[in-house]
Amino acid sequence: MENYINNLLFTYFPHIAFAVFWFGLITRFVVANKSIQAKSTQILAKDGVRKGNNLFHYGIIIVFFGHFTLFLPEEVYHLVITTETKRIIALIFGSTFGVVTFVGMLILLNRRITSERVRFTSSFHDYFILILLIVEAGIGLASVAQTASTTVVEYSALGEWAQKIITFQPDAGAVIAGHSLLYKIHFTIGLIIFMIFPYTKLMHILVLPIAYFFRSGYQLIRKRT
Repeated sequence: MENYINNLLFTYFPHIAFAVFWFGLITRFVVANKSIQAKSTQILAKDGVRKGNNLFHYGIIIVFFGHFTLFLPEEVYHLVITTETKRIIALIFGSTFGVVTFVGMLILLNRRITSERVRFTSSFHDYFILILLIVEAGIGLASVAQTASTTVVEYSALGEWAQKIITFQPDAGAVIAGHSLLYKIHFTIGLIIFMIFPYTKLMHILVLPIAYFFRSGYQLIRKRT
């Protein structure tokens, strides 16, 4: 039974999550692109919003892209660094920006709870995605501590698992079958967040107004009526 659950979660579920993600991404852009936004509550209460938002956004972007290093094959990064060096870098960046992200989200959650005006306009969805991210970040920080105390071989296996997933290897789950439950919970919640990403307010990350940085200046003129 244990092997069945492990195989389901870490061999098949990642592909299910990817399929749901791409389906949601495409349909959201095609069918409901005007709904892609993150409603700002700054006008309702300014306390904590800038600090919390900055910590959260800067931290989570670096943590997110840091996870992509798992997909680098050893023969590629060994041209520059060893696996042990890669692990040390991952520990430094993971712990630093993981804490930054975690603190930022706690500030935003506290503001959403303690500010009456913000609380009144908040939906279940607002709390759900924020609390889910906080739980994932907290488990991620605990995983960093776990990584610091494990062997290089165990750390290397995490990358091997990720690479087997994207290359559709049927034995992917077996690679981390003996790993800590902490890692497995972190991966599972991460896949759930990835799967529901297109259906949440997190989608606004993909529609950043980059064009604003390159547009020429203009002036708005109102006609007097």
